[in-house]
Amino acid sequence: MNQKRSIRADGGPVYQTGPQSVASRDGPARARLDQPRVNPISFVLLSPAAVLLCTFFLGPVLYAIYLGFTNLQLIGIHAVNYRFTGVTNIAFLLSDAVFYKSLWLTIVFVVGSGAIATTLLGLILALALQNCIAPIRWVASAAAILAWTLPPTTIAFLWMATSTQSGLIAILAGDTRLDLLYQNAMLIVSTANAWSLAGLAMTMFSAALRNIPGDLIEAAQLEGSSPLQSLMRITLPLLKPTIVTCALLMMLMTFGNFTLIYLMTGGGPGNDTNILPVYTYQQGFKFHNLGYAALLGNVMVLLSALLGGMFVWATKTRR
Repeated sequence: MNQKRSIRADGGPVYQTGPQSVASRDGPARARLDQPRVNPISFVLLSPAAVLLCTFFLGPVLYAIYLGFTNLQLIGIHAVNYRFTGVTNIAFLLSDAVFYKSLWLTIVFVVGSGAIATTLLGLILALALQNCIAPIRWVASAAAILAWTLPPTTIAFLWMATSTQSGLIAILAGDTRLDLLYQNAMLIVSTANAWSLAGLAMTMFSAALRNIPGDLIEAAQLEGSSPLQSLMRITLPLLKPTIVTCALLMMLMTFGNFTLIYLMTGGGPGNDTNILPVYTYQQGFKFHNLGYAALLGNVMVLLSALLGGMFVWATKTRR
């Protein structure tokens, strides 16, 4: 901020603060460069990006919202000659019992498996490997990252082979008829999702742990703090931004994890794993109701934005 100095009647200096014009010795005063300015040429330079944004983002979004209020079908007379039906789809949505169950299962899957279980598992792995000897840390980190990079098809096959009849869990339990995937389908697919994403969460926490100054931990140890006290009072508070970021990222990635559940259970048994992405696919490509599927997609967008906003608001640092 510029200060303009003048002399009072008693000889003392007077300073004037605030936005001042910068005057040159040989010319008129000119505007300060740090003041907000609008250059019309900027709109011309940004116009190609604006056209692309409207064409490939805003246009499809608005069209999808419109389709949610039509009777569009995949096949049949309304596949071409569809029309605007107003709130007909919304009325059906509000009376759809399967939708309410899918909505609840989606929240459980996204928040429980994604935001909580995956973040907690990644944090535990990062803390456990922090002080391990190098060979063990390398092997464990490589295994976790490998699980994260596996395609969903491979992950679904591995967990189906582990949790179905005559699978690994049934053999270890001594009961070859044990079928956990059928008896506890939501628990198994949630575990498979957390297992597949834990490598990414572990990588994020490992990087954050390396940025914590070692002097703080050493000073706490000299003061007589136990490892648990150092973890609760130093490590976790410093990791709070990473925890929030990781939980939000895992939640959003879990929200779009359609392939894993569809390959493992197809939404069954009895709609027990029929989350909104799977239910939307069934309505659009199995029952051919593209208009209703578009409305379900719009609900998914609103739910994702709501969960993300609530999560950030609930976990932000209050000053």
